[in-house]
Amino acid sequence: MPAEPPPRFPWLWLVPSLVLLVAMGAWGAVRYPQLPESIPQHIGLGGVDAWTSKSIGSAFLPVFLHLGLTVLFAGIAFGVVRTAPEEELPSDRPPSAIKRPATRASAARLAKAVLACTAGLGVGLLPLCAVQWRTAPSSETPWWLLPLVLVCFFGALVPLIVAAQRDRVEKRVRASR
Repeated sequence: MPAEPPPRFPWLWLVPSLVLLVAMGAWGAVRYPQLPESIPQHIGLGGVDAWTSKSIGSAFLPVFLHLGLTVLFAGIAFGVVRTAPEEELPSDRPPSAIKRPATRASAARLAKAVLACTAGLGVGLLPLCAVQWRTAPSSETPWWLLPLVLVCFFGALVPLIVAAQRDRVEKRVRASR
């Protein structure tokens, strides 16, 4: 039986991350001229506990971080859809060190989940941008900032967990046949 072609890369699932990048970049560009000469470098449990001088690199760190995550996760998603699934491997082949998706459909789901995770991580960076780009220097941060960021970051993992669990179930069903 010839192997079916790999699923197409889910470009539409990359759009939310790209929209977030553009929005964060535009928001930062608008705020940059009004920023004070010292901007937050680190936010601890008690608020801002380290400051740095205003520069493109320091002010746009959340944007650059999200850009790097988007590129990295898009590469991972691309690799997932290009990996041959377990169903297409010979049955007498020894196990490999690569965790393969069960089927082509599972590979497509996993790639979409990776891209959804990227967008969720970008949403989690937005509250940090709000603190970073305040025009009045203040070490105070709202009490709900850390819980909000953590909820966004852990919520970003939900699509990956669901897709991985569904893949695991598919593998069990295939093995029981």
